[in-house]
Formats: sequence, structure tokens, C-alpha cells
Amino acid sequence: MRIPLANLLARNPLPKVGDLMTEVIRTSDRVRELIELLSAGDQAGVERVAKEISTMEGKADDAKNAARSKMPVRLLMPVDRRDVLKLISQIDAIADCAEDVGVLLTIRPLTVPEDMKPALELFVDRVLGTVREAAKLIDLIDDLVESGFSGPPAEQVLEQAAILGRAEHEADKIQDQCAKVLFNEEDSMPPAALFMWTKVLNKIGDMANHAENVGDQFRLFVAG
Repeated sequence: MRIPLANLLARNPLPKVGDLMTEVIRTSDRVRELIELLSAGDQAGVERVAKEISTMEGKADDAKNAARSKMPVRLLMPVDRRDVLKLISQIDAIADCAEDVGVLLTIRPLTVPEDMKPALELFVDRVLGTVREAAKLIDLIDDLVESGFSGPPAEQVLEQAAILGRAEHEADKIQDQCAKVLFNEEDSMPPAALFMWTKVLNKIGDMANHAENVGDQFRLFVAG
């Protein structure tokens, strides 16, 4: 069977990635509300929002599956198909981590140490800001494809990837501040609570890590 050349030369190898990022942003943004409720001591609210995040993560999974299924198998692509699949996985992982934060906060009720509240709020803000910087890269896809992954659009992508990297680094520094406050409280905190807090902070931080990985995938697209 002959396959028309026009069907092989897809203009955009990333057809549904924007839809996926939209769902991921909606899901990850709810982490701010989750932490606000936790700081206020509203465990019922935490459990409610955690369930809502889980439902939203399911919609992100649907968008991920659509992105994968809409990408042609037979395709003369300017980027490696495996790299596109890695990009999709990294975006989806942000929503997975948001869901994990909610799950962890429902396993064992936690109290936010007073001294950690400002740093924790700033940490979440920096992490979600990093995710939004990753979303800006997704907004550049059409221009990047149109340019053949070169020229000014490629330069713009590299600049945005650098901004994203700096945002993730700032989030890391605030995470370290949270950890220092947390371990200053270890004598007055049950070991199980200290353990759970460490996991919560790491999961929130992983959202920024996966966002930065989105930037790394775009660098691969341009370098290829």
C-alpha cells in the first residue's frame, strides 16, 4: 500500500501537547490551595482538594493518551519520535507529582510548623512559577516547527529554557530553606511526621524538576 507523501510530512509532530499542558497547569495549580488549607489546619479541606486533584490528574492522563495516539507512527519528523514521547511523559509527570502531594497529605494529617509557613508558601509559588515557565515553551511550538527548528524561534526557545532553568534553581533554594526549618523542629516533631514532610517537600520539588526537564527536551529538539 502506498502512503501519500503529504501524510508522512506532518507539519507539527506535537499535535496535542498544548492540550496536555493546559490540563497539567490546572492540576498543579491546585497544590497552592492544598497547602493553604493544610496551613490553616483544615484537614477536611485538604482531603476534598486532594480528591479533586486526583480527578483532574485523570483528565491530564486522558490528554496525555490523546497526545500519544495522535502522533503518526509513519512520519518524517524533524525531531526524534522518542524525544517527543519523553516530552509528553515529563509534562504528564508534573500532574502525577501534584496528585502524589495530595495523597501524601491524606495518609497522615500534618501540621505546618509556624516558622516554615512563609518559606513553604514561597516554595509552592516558585514551583508553580517554574511550571508556568515550562508552559511558555509549549506556546512556542508552532513557531519552532514552522522555522524548521532553527533561526530566531530556536533562539527564543533556548532563551526560555534558560529562564526555566533559573526558575527551577530558585525553587530548589527555597526548598532547602524549608528543609532547614523542618529539621530545626525535629526534636519536637514525631519521626513519622518528619519523614512525611520530607516526602511532601520532595514531591512538590519534583514538579519543578519535571518542568525543567521539559526545557531539556526542547534543547534536544533545537540541537538535533
